[in-house]
Order: sequence, then structure tokens, then C-alpha cells
Amino acid sequence: MIKKYFKRSLICLALMSATMIPARLNAEVIEIEPLFEYPVAPEEIISLSDKSNWLMQHFWDNMDFKKKDAVNQSALNDAFRVFTLPMQWADKAEVDKAVDNMLSQIAKNPTLLLQFTKAAEESLYGQRAKIWIDEVYVKYLESFLKNKKISDSRKIRYRKQLSQIKNSLIGNTPSSFDFVTPTGNPGKFQPIGVFTIIEFGDPDCDDCRHAKLKMETDMRFTSLVDRGIVNVMFIVPDPIDGWQTKIGEYPSNWVVGASDTVSDILDIRNTPSFYVIGKDGKILAKNISVDQAKALALQQETAR
Repeated sequence: MIKKYFKRSLICLALMSATMIPARLNAEVIEIEPLFEYPVAPEEIISLSDKSNWLMQHFWDNMDFKKKDAVNQSALNDAFRVFTLPMQWADKAEVDKAVDNMLSQIAKNPTLLLQFTKAAEESLYGQRAKIWIDEVYVKYLESFLKNKKISDSRKIRYRKQLSQIKNSLIGNTPSSFDFVTPTGNPGKFQPIGVFTIIEFGDPDCDDCRHAKLKMETDMRFTSLVDRGIVNVMFIVPDPIDGWQTKIGEYPSNWVVGASDTVSDILDIRNTPSFYVIGKDGKILAKNISVDQAKALALQQETAR
């Protein structure tokens, strides 16, 4: 799961570099004083993987975890962002070891634990994150939620996030959810042994309409749907009154509906957001684009 974000991260970084440079010419540069000097892997370490493993082992060596006072949150966010980027190339065992070691040092310090959880949310889960790594973020959530010195009021949002993520981990069977069709008929999603694409979207969303058009006009894709090889669902999370009248014409072999509970059950971070469920009922991908979902579906044609 960590490795799979590599290409997307490079693309995001390239696009950000291209689009942000003009803005920087006219914007005031905000400098953040780092918490400590960020380490650099020794030159004698050649491979990217080995350099990343070294950074996992030594990134926080200069951090004083014994301090009881709060640190600058912006500086911590910056350090944590730098720390997470090499996770893409490091061995999973080294990532787990580094995170577990860090959490063991801050477990009894609720102030730092809260701050590190916020930094993890920013770099591993939130909309501004360069990469999403659920398995790592879950470690911070679990450590945060079991700390008895942190008030329950601070835990509400994170408890919900943990539940949503655990209900929809890649490689696991997604939790079922109820929905209703535009004609008022009740439905329930459960993996049915057929490769399934679920689009969670909004009838008023331009990107959702474009995604629909991309799927409808792709002859190879529609052939797979027509032959029952791929099942497609369009679900509106948290629908508002009158959503039925805003739903345009959808192919008759798609399942279309709305659910007022699914956003509390599953981890849905984008609009639109695509989930891909394999024939074995396990999540192959989530929170991806329509093009990525289609590419996975088209692989079913060659796999038969």
C-alpha cells in the first residue's frame, strides 16, 4: 500500500511545481524555523530504498522527546511531512519500526501525542497530504485514542476517522451500507462476487458528470458492463431533499441511489471518489479517479 502512491506523488509534485511558481513571485514567503536540523543519508548509501530506510531509522534522532512543552505545530507539520515522503521507498518493516519507536516515546506525553496526531493527519490523511498511507496513520489514531489523559471531546473526530478507515482498508472486505433508489426502492450494498466500481458523487458536481461521460462513452468499458463482467454503482452520500430530480439519465444496467449513512461508514475523501471491489469482495483501490478505476476494470477483459 505504501509503494503504490509513488507515481501519483511524483505527478502531484510536478504539477504543484509548475502551477505554484508564478504565485510565489507575488506572495510573501513564510519561513518556518525547523524543530531540528533534518538529517541527510550518508553519501556511501547508494540506493533510494537504502537511503529511505536510513532516514526512517535516524530522522528523529535530534528531536527532544522528553520535553513536556508543546512544540510549534507548523514546524512539526513540516518535519513530519519530510519524514513521511521517504516512506514511499522504504521497507515496510522499517517504516513500522520507526513509527512504533516514535509512538513509544510520546505515548505518555498527551501534548506531544496530540500534536503528532495532527501532523500525521496533515501528511498522511488530509486533502493536502502528498501521500495517503492508511496503515501508518492508523497507528497514530490508535495510540491517540487509547491515551486516558486526552479528553473524549478531542477524540470524537479521530474516532470517526479510525472507524471509517478500518471499515475500508485496501485488501479487506468493505462494510455494507444501505441506500435508496430514485424511485424509492431500498437497496443494500454487499460484495456480490462481481468486479464492482462504486462512484460516490454529487448530482451537481461537474467532475461527477465528466466521470459519467467518460464511462458511458468508452466502448470497451461499456461492453464489460453490458456483459456483466463489471458492475457500476453511483451513490450520492448525504443526499439533500430533491436529489432524485437532479439525477440525470444513467444507463439502465448501473445501480443508482443515495445513502444517508455511507459517509459515516466508509472512508470517502473526494467528490467524486471511486472504490473498486474485486470479484473476491476485497477492496482493490479507494478514493481514486475515474481513469484509475476504468484502467482496473479493463484489466478484467484480459484476465478472463
